[in-house]
Amino acid sequence: MEQLVNSIAGFDQWTHAEKIRFFAWSLHSKDRKERFSVSDLRSRYEALNLSQPGNIHQLVAQLVQQRDLLKDSNGYRLEKGVRDSYEERYGQRPITVQVDKLLAELPAKVPDLAERAFLDEAIRCLRCGAFRAAIVMTWNLTFDHFCLFILKNHLAAFNAQWPLSFSKEHQKATIQAIGKREEFAELKESQVIQICRSAGIITGDIAKVLTEKLAKRNSAAHPSDVVVTQVQAEAFVDDLVRNVVLRFT
Repeated sequence: MEQLVNSIAGFDQWTHAEKIRFFAWSLHSKDRKERFSVSDLRSRYEALNLSQPGNIHQLVAQLVQQRDLLKDSNGYRLEKGVRDSYEERYGQRPITVQVDKLLAELPAKVPDLAERAFLDEAIRCLRCGAFRAAIVMTWNLTFDHFCLFILKNHLAAFNAQWPLSFSKEHQKATIQAIGKREEFAELKESQVIQICRSAGIITGDIAKVLTEKLAKRNSAAHPSDVVVTQVQAEAFVDDLVRNVVLRFT
């Protein structure tokens, strides 16, 4: 809530009636409350370190009279039209809108059918709040796209560097050179990244992005007590799509 409020220009100048409507919306949308109480509204003021109106019960009663708030035996709720208007304005953070637009425009730039399937799943996972799955599917999309980029543009350099970077592993491999997408499975994803960095196929900065995101993917994919938030998932998607998928076309 603090992040959202800080992103709203002029929030400090809002009247208490405006703040109460906004807090009512946030209790529905962010806290998933079907009904709320005046105490819930007070808690919003307290959590944000805002001065509270002395007549908050009177203000709430006025909003009920205006039909902005509806009241029943279970508490208060925001009228649907008012709630929808707040949802449209504040339901998504700027980065959420940005990432959603980025993914929506990506299919035209990702012609490969396998990549399109990964992309479709990543979008659905992100939009339904399955943030761990969104991270995993976005990595799948990115790594598949990256491997196809190597095949199309730098295969000779990659195959020449492989035995130099991992001589023992290369000797034990069932193949001695990569020739198609499936054969990258001979290598760990981290090894593919390192070979590309050593061969000059990617810069150190891109290698760093890929290595960091691979570690994040591993944390998301394996059982752990690590919490994956919407903010983390959106940052993961934005970074990989901009710095890898769109860069290597």
